[in-house]
Amino acid sequence: MQELSIRLHNIQIMIFLVISGLFIRQASGMEDSASESSVEPGLPARLYYLEMPMAFEQGLNPLPLTSNQQTNWGRIEEGNQFAERANTLRQYSSSLASIEEASGPWGSGLTEQLLAVGTLEQEQGNHIEAIESLSRAVHISRITNGLYTLDQVAALEKIIQSYIAVENWQDADIYQNYLFFIEHRAYGASDPRIIASLERLALWNMEMFSIGFGEALGVRLSNAQMLQNAAIRAVVIHFGEDDQRLPDLLTSLANSAYQVKMYPEYAAEVAQPEYRSQQESFRQKLNERTSIIPDSFRTGEAALTAIVNYHYKTSGSIYDIAEAITHVGDWYLLFDRRRKQAEGLYLQAWELLRDEEEGDELIQRLFGSVAPLPTFVTTPKNFQLRSSDIKIKSSMEHSIADLSFSVTAAGAVRDIELLSEETEENARRLARVSRDARVSKFRPIVIEGKPVQSDGVIFRYRYWY
Repeated sequence: MQELSIRLHNIQIMIFLVISGLFIRQASGMEDSASESSVEPGLPARLYYLEMPMAFEQGLNPLPLTSNQQTNWGRIEEGNQFAERANTLRQYSSSLASIEEASGPWGSGLTEQLLAVGTLEQEQGNHIEAIESLSRAVHISRITNGLYTLDQVAALEKIIQSYIAVENWQDADIYQNYLFFIEHRAYGASDPRIIASLERLALWNMEMFSIGFGEALGVRLSNAQMLQNAAIRAVVIHFGEDDQRLPDLLTSLANSAYQVKMYPEYAAEVAQPEYRSQQESFRQKLNERTSIIPDSFRTGEAALTAIVNYHYKTSGSIYDIAEAITHVGDWYLLFDRRRKQAEGLYLQAWELLRDEEEGDELIQRLFGSVAPLPTFVTTPKNFQLRSSDIKIKSSMEHSIADLSFSVTAAGAVRDIELLSEETEENARRLARVSRDARVSKFRPIVIEGKPVQSDGVIFRYRYWY
């Protein structure tokens, strides 16, 4: 009954989104496909995700601690907090019963209590119970205060957190769009309070793109870029070109541009009639001037160049300026364009650092080792993005592959050697990691202002299967 009431509530919200033009058609049967194995009997499991490589030195493990490596002290403290929250939950449940008895199941005093109960259930890890309490809080708020009230925002944000925690992307996506619908209706496109909403929904679209969720992945990229551009424009209009939020927003825009480079076929699908009118409507809602077709090279170049200008205008540290200049050079290497200009930018950054008091140390920090590009991508690469076979990382196993190779002055990978032990079971996965490394790009080491080739560099790749 709990899940049924939650589902009915979600259907109501979906109707609002369809009417408002914010609902994106989702991939049917996603939950089923996430739980079924696509591996044929007798064949090794396929590779799903590959994380950005980490520089590796023999005898050192660059990977972070796993959950089973926590300290005993941490587990004891967590247990104490769990007991305290359980006791508080009992008190709130008693209070809820008293309010319901006095004012009925829709009493306005229930909203705050339900929000508190939902929050505690969430902290306890009881996400289904949390969603039930929080959804009821939203429903009561809509009945007592109006359908579009901002009073429901706090509960909506927590509902989204719980849906994400249980990896229910379908309902999390519905609520993300509904939350934006509520805030956009309240603030409008020109109010500075909408900036956080624009940024949040843009990041969500990029996250969903990275796991391959949604029938129209090109729409994800289109939405992300329009939202990012709208947020950047709003920040500049209301707060100026030296606002501290700009670098992160511009970096997010560069990230979406990079994904367009990697998957140009998705950008092209936005031009199809079934998506064009929907995206044009969304663009008008945002008062956005850019095209609905997501862009790649020019957008990323402009975003990274704007970060350089930001650091100059805000009198940022010389290192920040040099690093931002270097990122523009990285962008040219990624696209195999303007190599001479990339070398000139590396030289410019190197000269800026050379003249600093701790110049040698700063140069070593930025140019002393090869770096995987782009440096601003943190999400794992999804090898199944072009298929409907969506897998969630928590249901998979992971392993590592250590590779040795050379990086040319142009950032290309050569002479790959596999250092990890190869077995019959992992051979295909290791081969896939090696193929991906072969076509990747790295920032070369820069000596005396000039990019040089590096031989025998070692990187560790973590992959999920």
